[in-house]
Amino acid sequence: MMKRRDRRQDILDLLRQGEAMGIHDLANILAVSDETVRRELRLLEADGLIERIHGGARLAKSVEEGPFEARLHRNAAAKQRIAAAVALVVDDGESLYLDASSTAFHIAQALKGKRDLTVVTNALGVAAELGGCNGNRLYLAGGELDDRYRAFFDATARAYLAQFRPGMAIVSTESVDIRAGFTDYHIGEGELCRQMIGQSRRVTMAVDASKFDRASVVAVAGFGEVDRIVTDRACDAGYAAATAGVEWIVA
Repeated sequence: MMKRRDRRQDILDLLRQGEAMGIHDLANILAVSDETVRRELRLLEADGLIERIHGGARLAKSVEEGPFEARLHRNAAAKQRIAAAVALVVDDGESLYLDASSTAFHIAQALKGKRDLTVVTNALGVAAELGGCNGNRLYLAGGELDDRYRAFFDATARAYLAQFRPGMAIVSTESVDIRAGFTDYHIGEGELCRQMIGQSRRVTMAVDASKFDRASVVAVAGFGEVDRIVTDRACDAGYAAATAGVEWIVA
């Protein structure tokens, strides 16, 4: 029996393929009733992930990431500033986990001047940028490739990464909210990032200003699990209270 979180992810994946889909079409593809689809759409709408239209739904513009290359160029200047700021807190010889976000790709590029890094990742782009140069050691998780993210998120990838204990996890999420913390809408990415946050000694979250004051469906981390936030957004009073004890770096 399909779990609700898997069904919701399937709905999001289907909506990414076109402008909109009708309730009956979604129900047929997922082999569930129209009422089940309506119920899931109400929850997805409440999370801000989809927009309801007459007889169906479409993906909310705020969460439509699209192919990796498109995400890479979205808010690129802010991500590059954040990447440069992250590079300043990474020393030669450190061990790092870099996730599969477009921000992490920019960070990998910013780290090219570092030496003797041990890099653990599930992202093809990060591996291509940092593997085989400056004495770096690169460990890339395998499994079934998620082509939209150019990365691996499945059980094979998680099992491989389970053996590592990096000094720092560098993670970016789709959303940041005072109450919800750091969240995502890709279940596989969220699960793997939670795993690596738990396995790392320190955690740096790299998130641009467009990610704030939004909550997605998949929990990744609370503020208490994070050591540092690097962003292009100033820390206002609300976030200062929520992130007490967390280093906040404005790029």
